[in-house]
Amino acid sequence: MSEKKTVVIYKGKYGATEQYAKWIAEELQCDIFDANHFLARDFQKYDNIIFGGALQAGGIKGFDLIKKNRMKILEKKIVIFAVGLNTDSQENRIQVREINFNKYALSGMTLYYCKGAFDPAQVKGMDRAIINLTLNMLKKKPESQWTEDESRLYHDMTEGANYIDKKYIEPIVAEFRD
Repeated sequence: MSEKKTVVIYKGKYGATEQYAKWIAEELQCDIFDANHFLARDFQKYDNIIFGGALQAGGIKGFDLIKKNRMKILEKKIVIFAVGLNTDSQENRIQVREINFNKYALSGMTLYYCKGAFDPAQVKGMDRAIINLTLNMLKKKPESQWTEDESRLYHDMTEGANYIDKKYIEPIVAEFRD
């Protein structure tokens, strides 16, 4: 019986997604590719696909690679991890699934959430506009009425935060271990 071949593909922007992808690939001793350097024809080489992408406005960065090739990979084991600052809640997972999976007939894919990092000094251009929009939406409500998650998000976006932790890859790695 041949051993199943696994690949980790990731698309990030500021380094958190790449760090998680490297940890997963190291633990599973498998191939790893930045999504920009992975060719669609290479899906045929792998039985298991792990895709990680940074969350941006609910969308998983680089997830088009999976959506566009879904017919080629239907029979493969596919696990997705999303990296962001939001709280890992059922509500947030449902929202990410609805935005990324449902309309593409990908609802059966497993989704994990890994807490990311944020350095306001690194953010520029459109990302800065999205952050400012989020902060302005929060400011419309008096601070005394903010939820705990809203307070944390405001603090993280204005002061920065780093929640990257290897513990978040444990359930992902466990899916591919005997």
